[in-house]
This record gives sequence, structure tokens and C-alpha cells, in this order.
Amino acid sequence: MENWPDSTLDDVGRVARSKGVERLRTTAAVLLVIVLVAGVLGFFGVRSSTATAQGGGYGVDLTYPRIARAGLDVPWTVTVHRDGGFDREIVLAIDTSYFEILEMRGRLPEPSSETAGDGLAYLTFDPPPGDEFTFALDVRIRSGRQRGESGSVSVMDGEKSAVTIYFDTWLVP
Repeated sequence: MENWPDSTLDDVGRVARSKGVERLRTTAAVLLVIVLVAGVLGFFGVRSSTATAQGGGYGVDLTYPRIARAGLDVPWTVTVHRDGGFDREIVLAIDTSYFEILEMRGRLPEPSSETAGDGLAYLTFDPPPGDEFTFALDVRIRSGRQRGESGSVSVMDGEKSAVTIYFDTWLVP
């Protein structure tokens, strides 16, 4: 008959102290510390970015969430600048697919009119006094969203775009 161990625990101490298990334990501890430090330093929160473009006599700045998580408030602001001021309405064309990741809570100012077509929402604003116009959305990333979205914002000059900014938002778990 074979010589069986008295207990299934007889070799546990030897396996637990082996080099392979020791390396695995050390690697797991180092990864855990890296994740904790990244969380404390805020690397898993919202990272906003600003994109800038010029064209057709307009300057446009867009502040948007570059990296975000579901359920968090995010910045989304478009500033349009035109030397000499605005002599007619401002029309912003925003990619409607981008709104799929956003939970809209408000916008300031409200457009005087809006319409949609060809995958774009056209928001029309009365000309403001001065050289600068700012449109802000009060939004958060929708709960349960796991994938980000790409979008675009254009300042329209009649039927064509005077200037366009393209941007991407990445979502992390």
C-alpha cells in the first residue's frame, strides 16, 4: 500500500512558503498599493480638457470631460468669441449622439430656438452684447454607461460650418 499523508494540510506550509507563491503575493500587494495611491491622488475622477479652434471669424473654446465615470457631474461649456461682436444670431450645431452619455439637468442660456436633423442639434441664440458668448450645460454622465462617446460642436455660418471642434469622452468604471 502507498504511504498516504495523515492530513491534507501536511504540505500547506511548504507550498505557502515557495518562491512562486511569494512572488505572487508581492505582485498582488504592489498592484493594490498602486491602485490605492492612484485613487487617493484622484486619477479615477473626472479629467476635463479644453479644445480650441478658429475659423470663419470665430474663435471657439470647448471645455468638456476628457475622462469621466458614470454618475459624476462633468463640465461642458462652449465659449464663442468674435472680434467686433455678434451682428446676428449664433447657431451651435452639436452632435446628438454625444448626448446619449449625458443626463441633462439644465443649460444656460436657453436657446431662442432649436431643431435637429442629420444627427445634429441646432441651437439658436440671440446675439449677446460684447465679443464673447458662453453656453453651458449642467450635466452628469448617465448611470450605467460603460462606453464613452465622440462628438462635435460647430458654429454655423448660414448653412455651413464656420468652425468645428471634435472631441472624445472616455468612461472608466
